Amino acid sequence: MRTVPGCDSKSKITRPLITNIQRYSLQDGPGIRTTVFLKGCPLRCPWCHNPEAQRTSPEVYYDAEKCIGCAKCAEHCPTGSTYLERDGLDFVLRFDREKCTGCGECVSVCLAGARELVGQSLTIDEIVKEAVADRLFFHNSGGGVTISGGDPLYFPQFTIELAKRLKNEYVHLALETAAFCQWTYLEQLVEYIDLFLIDLKTMDAEKYKKQIKGDLAVILKNLENLIAKKAPVRVRLPIIPGFNDSLSDYAAFVNYLGQLHGKIASVDILPFHCYGEKKHQFLGKEDYQYRGVPNLTYKPIKVLVDMLTEVGFIPGVSLTVGGLIGVKN
Repeated sequence: MRTVPGCDSKSKITRPLITNIQRYSLQDGPGIRTTVFLKGCPLRCPWCHNPEAQRTSPEVYYDAEKCIGCAKCAEHCPTGSTYLERDGLDFVLRFDREKCTGCGECVSVCLAGARELVGQSLTIDEIVKEAVADRLFFHNSGGGVTISGGDPLYFPQFTIELAKRLKNEYVHLALETAAFCQWTYLEQLVEYIDLFLIDLKTMDAEKYKKQIKGDLAVILKNLENLIAKKAPVRVRLPIIPGFNDSLSDYAAFVNYLGQLHGKIASVDILPFHCYGEKKHQFLGKEDYQYRGVPNLTYKPIKVLVDMLTEVGFIPGVSLTVGGLIGVKN
């Protein structure tokens, strides 16, 4: 039987790194929000828009276009992962990511700003202080704080404690997750989370297992358990070209979600965007499958909008496109 991820099983990290605390977010819950991105995820979506949040360890963004070839990074690299290699009469700067430990030495000496360390160690006190700094904007817009990633449920004990602390600050709290985790952790979070944003990537269990490395049955059971607990839930559908954008994919989504109409707050359709392509490039991920794929426009999405409308979801109310929610749950 496959072990479902959690700090007490597959993941041994109890305090994850933070990739970003993003202020003035508009697509991670209602109103103006601050989103805390935890570094680490049990899934491997081929189109991942936040690839820097997949691994749990620190990583280095490297923008070769900015590099001026000063070789300061190679001079100071303690592991030899950045080095000069002779190429004919010239020397070429190389970066072996397999050797890189993410120590950040190369980042600190880079004269051109071509390198950036991704993954910062912060205490819960530091996260909470930063996350609630814009409390006034939350109050005026109906916003709050969202815990995201990666996937926060990859670090359940940490996420539960962070949620407790943030709720003590009396802010609206949302959690964005694929819900691939042990139910006991989600159940504990029901007390603290004001809105669950659950990603549903496909209704094809085999595709979920082979391409995303997750278990659809676990995810659907967790979603249905949240609904049974009367927890506020928005289901988010990332629509990805060539993965889940066929009429049969749409029909499978609609057939399932139609049964949940009136039980969930809304469905949010999230069309594929290419903004993550540069991140894959900066992380040296040459196997990125969606290089050069353009943003998905509204026209092909309208078919899904119409199908969901037919089963009761109302565009702009219980059905959105692009993740812009507004001020209501």
